[in-house]
Amino acid sequence: MIEPAAPEAAPPPKPWWRQPLVWFGFILSALAIGTFIYLFDMGLVMRSLVRVRWTHVLASVVIFLGAFMVRSLRWKLLLTPLGRYPFGKVRDVLIIGYMANLLLPARIGEVARAMALWKVTGASRRGGLTTIGLARLFDGCFLLCLLVVLGLMFEVPPWARRVTSVLVVLMSCVLTVALWLAFHERSFFWLMERALFFLGRHKVRVVGFFSRFSAGTHALRRPSLVGGSLAATVVIWSLEYCVYLTMMRGFDIALPAWSALLAMAITNIGIAAPSAPGFIGVFEAACSGTVIALGLDKELGLSYAIGVHIMMYVTLVVTGQILMYRLGLRLSDLTGPQAPSAPPPGRPSATG
Repeated sequence: MIEPAAPEAAPPPKPWWRQPLVWFGFILSALAIGTFIYLFDMGLVMRSLVRVRWTHVLASVVIFLGAFMVRSLRWKLLLTPLGRYPFGKVRDVLIIGYMANLLLPARIGEVARAMALWKVTGASRRGGLTTIGLARLFDGCFLLCLLVVLGLMFEVPPWARRVTSVLVVLMSCVLTVALWLAFHERSFFWLMERALFFLGRHKVRVVGFFSRFSAGTHALRRPSLVGGSLAATVVIWSLEYCVYLTMMRGFDIALPAWSALLAMAITNIGIAAPSAPGFIGVFEAACSGTVIALGLDKELGLSYAIGVHIMMYVTLVVTGQILMYRLGLRLSDLTGPQAPSAPPPGRPSATG
């Protein structure tokens, strides 16, 4: 295998306003919001929204934060091949990363989370970013399996079945690549070197770039870590389901309990699409579109989606800001030019 090239100074990242995908996300969010304003009675939507039972909202906040405790435990497991990191620091960094995803476009929060992990623990940024991808892979596989089961057991909307079919193909490809890189790294890069022959001398830099991410996939080699992560994933989405169901009952929505599962799965898959910061518009379109397709009144469906979104947004932003203040971090510290690949002197060690 070609040896990775020596690290070079990375070019400064493009500002977000020069990235076409970001603008596509803003357009998609604007179209969703415009559709709501044009087709829905927004006065009725707001009246339904303020009538939500606050006891159910507060219960949802507690359950939602509980899910993040389990997410933190899963991420700590996935980080094990990179080092042993304190649960408290992993938890704080994870919540800050999710908060950054709500405040920044194009899911820059994933990069911000890897940068925060480096600043707080000294962990490899590229390795940390790969473990974030692994956690997303566990989530995606679970949600996809959930959609398949729901499609077999209940009368889900036809478009949900079509979405599931497409996602099965895409997720199978992603899972194959991740397992190949984890278990057969040498053959993976051997094939990459030959497939990229047209790049000439730049091939070495590309292969070297990807090789720096490979360590993050090593968690898949350890059955105990995979089993623990799978168990944590089941608990995470069970708690998330309780959030969607509790909020549904807080709006006095009489849909069957399984509809909250479908709304949860479709919403979390839907927000993978580009959108404005905070998934504004796209979240509401996916969530309300699901419950409306199941027979719910459209204004009440949109109120429910907005209520769930506001609850999650406020909880994460407030908690994330408190944790950033406690750690002495600013959002600009996590999204600016890349820091050196090794932590400066005095940075906390991986076991600190």
